[in-house]
Amino acid sequence: MSKRYVLLVADDVISESERKALRSILERRHQGDKLIEVRGNPRAVIVKTTNEVASSFRGAEGGLTVGGKKLTSVLTSGAVVNLKRRASEARANGQVHE
Repeated sequence: MSKRYVLLVADDVISESERKALRSILERRHQGDKLIEVRGNPRAVIVKTTNEVASSFRGAEGGLTVGGKKLTSVLTSGAVVNLKRRASEARANGQVHE
């Protein structure tokens, strides 16, 4: 199974307790998925998963809600560095507000 990384961006800052809840949800739904924190963008997280699971994050039904915050899939890639760069650029360009 090939790995995929999915960039999820929330509609507000994700707290540490919400990150823990998200980790728990991912572990229950898809064993082996990992949550990667994005430094410099408190609204973004990256999920390391498989191609099959990554496709479930796409589309209108593909988001997650944690702690009342909606996380939406922004980009999927085979390289985590591409997603980290995209999340950092979004913050630098003012697309992310705290």
